[in-house]
Amino acid sequence: MTLGPGTPSFARVERLRSFMHGIVQVALPRALGRVAAAGLFLVAACGPEEVALAQTPKPAEQAPAPAAVAQKPLAPVVADAFYPGFDPKRDKLPAPVDGGRVVVHLPNFPKSLNYMIDNSAVTRRMWNEMHEGLLRQDMATWEYVPALANRYEVLDQLVPEGGDVTTGKEVKIGHIDDAGDVWVERAVSPGRRTVQRVKIPKLPGQRLLPGTVYDFELRQGVHWQDGADFDARDVMFTMRCLKNRFVECDDKRAQFDKIVRFESAEPSHVKFFFAQPYFLARNLFDGMPILPAHLYDLSDERNPAKKPGASDEEQARFIAEHPANRMWVGLGPYKMVEWSDTAIVAKRWDGYYDQQNGGHVDEIVWRMMNDTAAMTALLEGQLDFFDRMKGEDYFGARTESEAFTSRYYKGYSYGPQFTYTAWNMAREQLKDVRVRTALGMCFDWDAFIASYYKGLAQRVTGEQFLDGPAYDKTLAPLPFDLERARSMLAEAGWYDRDNDGIADHGGQPLSIRFLYPSNNPTSELFAQAFQANLAKVGVTLKLESLEWGAMSAQVHKRDYDSLSMGWITPPVVDPEQAWHSKTSQGETSNHAGLSDPDVDRLIDEIQVEINPARQKQLFSNLQRRVYALQPYMFGVNVPRKFAMSKRVRNLECFVLDPGYSIRRWYVIERPKK
Repeated sequence: MTLGPGTPSFARVERLRSFMHGIVQVALPRALGRVAAAGLFLVAACGPEEVALAQTPKPAEQAPAPAAVAQKPLAPVVADAFYPGFDPKRDKLPAPVDGGRVVVHLPNFPKSLNYMIDNSAVTRRMWNEMHEGLLRQDMATWEYVPALANRYEVLDQLVPEGGDVTTGKEVKIGHIDDAGDVWVERAVSPGRRTVQRVKIPKLPGQRLLPGTVYDFELRQGVHWQDGADFDARDVMFTMRCLKNRFVECDDKRAQFDKIVRFESAEPSHVKFFFAQPYFLARNLFDGMPILPAHLYDLSDERNPAKKPGASDEEQARFIAEHPANRMWVGLGPYKMVEWSDTAIVAKRWDGYYDQQNGGHVDEIVWRMMNDTAAMTALLEGQLDFFDRMKGEDYFGARTESEAFTSRYYKGYSYGPQFTYTAWNMAREQLKDVRVRTALGMCFDWDAFIASYYKGLAQRVTGEQFLDGPAYDKTLAPLPFDLERARSMLAEAGWYDRDNDGIADHGGQPLSIRFLYPSNNPTSELFAQAFQANLAKVGVTLKLESLEWGAMSAQVHKRDYDSLSMGWITPPVVDPEQAWHSKTSQGETSNHAGLSDPDVDRLIDEIQVEINPARQKQLFSNLQRRVYALQPYMFGVNVPRKFAMSKRVRNLECFVLDPGYSIRRWYVIERPKK
């Protein structure tokens, strides 16, 4: 299968329905439609074997591409759906214009802009404008389209049974006929795209690995923002870094470890070999944190700091301490120009390879401030976009004031994100599932949703996107039941033996240190309400708020009993990074330290399963097993409540994080009052 600009996708997925136009209604979104058929390899024949193939029996099996659960085509994204006085069905958007700047709120600074070593959503959001991957997931359609790659092919391997997969013979499968013989496409000569179909008789001891080779042809004439050429050296160096155990990228390494071999025979081609089919392979090539080898690779002759023979540890240290981690040099349409105490600034870069999609505004300013200060700055006209509005502001008098309505409008959208409380399962008081389940029954989510979120938030029971194809909506959440919680704690041996009001066991009180981010009113209100309820069943919750950098450090060291955070995910997320036992130690995303053989088995099956119906069932089984173990007290899917300046047009609200694309915006004169 060859995919490139203009070729149809073999699978599409469904998205959330378009925004309602006009006044925001306080109601939950309706569920979406579900699964469609998975796509198949496309084969074009030429050469002397074409007639012979046409005369063979109808294929008994077609080799499908490994993909996530397929869905129906997405509904069109509606631009400016909340813009006052604008009817997308009736009115046309103003013509795009270039120039101006936009100021966007930033809740906190990332540690760096090197996405390999900083897995934060903030870094990823800025990379959307300042960098590129081999592929790009289209915000509106969810399809993976070539970005730094000009085109790519998905190939297969024939591997001797029991042999090393890295020595397998790559082939492009046409089909397997009734006799079990394999028809493949083979290049006529090296460097030529012309192929002929060849019949390979079924041989004893051979096995077929469909969709396990990804062959990328890189774009020519692409440059880094300092003028250096982009080529296969950058991709190969990035892969070596991801395999270097001294590089602090454990959050990403588990997925890239699925690539068992990577090679490049020429500057414009790179090839990746998987040990087995992987249902989210394309997601890796969208999220690959490609580094400029001429700046970071100590073995690269172009690097001013080159050090031939440097060890893996020396290379990792060089990456961690590189000044470009802050003053990022990327491949995207916007170039980093400033990192101050309050803002990160990027300007439109004329050297971007795809100027037609290179953005309209001249300058993007990400201003860092807490949410309370951001709301004040908004009312003073210092921000153009703020998407972390609190419910009391969104529904309150401040957004009805003339200071707001003269400059801004508001709206909301749902995306793949959720809140959670992680239990450190290595802690003695949290090892028993009955304890974790009891704790999960001690928060009144219905009351919190009704009062704080004005009915807009939705409870979740798993890490997958609530309206995505991998989530099981039939799994009911734990009820709020303090009496049942007290009983379960007693069953686990925790009850008040000395009449001091605190449950104890083995001479130790049931006390839990609870971390949450500072300058986050929602987390603070949640923590206080949770603390009060737990006290009623004899549990002491010791609250500790930390600024983001300090909290991240403790998370990485697993120095906590419990913590309150949130995940922002793709529409379908690989569960390995959150739940597999191989990620239960070290600086990974498995914050609870979950290790369970049934969970491991289900995850392993999901990753190689390409049948949509079977994959959906596996996801459901996994969600139920994880929920039964209660490594998290799963929270809610909360809509992004935003305010946007009226002078900025073409705001499209997407499901994919961050829910918008700055490069699509353009600035017009602010409407008269």
